[in-house]
Amino acid sequence: MKVQDKERLKLMYMFAKDVSSIAEGITLERLTANKVYQYSLLYPLGQIGENAINMGDDIPKLYPDIEWNDWRGLSNRIFHDYSMIDFSIVLEMITEAIPLLLIELEKIHEVKTT
Repeated sequence: MKVQDKERLKLMYMFAKDVSSIAEGITLERLTANKVYQYSLLYPLGQIGENAINMGDDIPKLYPDIEWNDWRGLSNRIFHDYSMIDFSIVLEMITEAIPLLLIELEKIHEVKTT
């Protein structure tokens, strides 16, 4: 694995942990009503996707349980089409995909931080 890919995996892990802690007790009503809350969650979600986009070609093959295309797509939506964000999908990514992503990333010992 390339050093750059290890760093990208670490960043994905860090941003996923940030989302997990920021989104504790999240509801769709809270997410849609508060721009500061939206921005504090959309940035790390987008960064997860950006790192997924820039990952080397061999990494998705090594770790197929990570939904690489979903993360790439979310990043594109967040950073390139902000006015069309469906916050119910964002909520689903936060409540369902982030926990799964953390599980998969924690299996990769290079991403664990002390």
